[in-house]
Amino acid sequence: MDFGALHLPTLPGPVPPELWADAGINRVLTVLALLAALLVLRDYFRILPILGGCLVRSRGNIEMEHSVSMARARNRCALAGLLIFCLLADRFELYPAEFLTALGYGWSFAALLGIIAAWLLLRGLFGHIFRKARLDSESRSASLRSLYNYFLAALPLLLVSAGLTAFVGISDGASRVVFWTESFAVLMITLVRESQILRSKYSPLQTFLYLCGLELLPLAALVTTAAVL
Repeated sequence: MDFGALHLPTLPGPVPPELWADAGINRVLTVLALLAALLVLRDYFRILPILGGCLVRSRGNIEMEHSVSMARARNRCALAGLLIFCLLADRFELYPAEFLTALGYGWSFAALLGIIAAWLLLRGLFGHIFRKARLDSESRSASLRSLYNYFLAALPLLLVSAGLTAFVGISDGASRVVFWTESFAVLMITLVRESQILRSKYSPLQTFLYLCGLELLPLAALVTTAAVL
């Protein structure tokens, strides 16, 4: 019997890919997002009662726009929340565009931030193009920015979902389904409340056409970009 045979590989195996959480740039971005969240935490608790009102009735969005200080606090919270959401989208690959996988850590986050910013700008442009003259300024702002309110109301749920998926060890594929479902729910609530604001002045057909221009066209551009790129 030959006891001198070497059965182990003589060359080192391939280096495993660096995990998202182990990348230094992602740790830095997480700390920065956490600091941004802490800076607006007081604002978030200030607007939280109004956010709750937005969930149960459409007029809560108008009340948010009626108070300039509350609207500004909401905008600051939405900006910090955007950073957090982009980190979640980067970690769980919520935007299934192939070109993002070719980017390194950090660059993929920047690309996602740019994509969402472009989508919001496109949405704002369409909102200006299809603006409704019969609406007062507060109702017009509420119809355009109610998405921010429902995003902020759902953000704690997104964070809890991220924590639970990490704690339980759910696969990234299943986690993506959870986040996509929650994001879809935010969009549906936004559409319902926006339609309620618009139907106070316009017919159902006019309301539907406005929502197509404000929400569905920019969303279609977002989805098409992910499919093509």
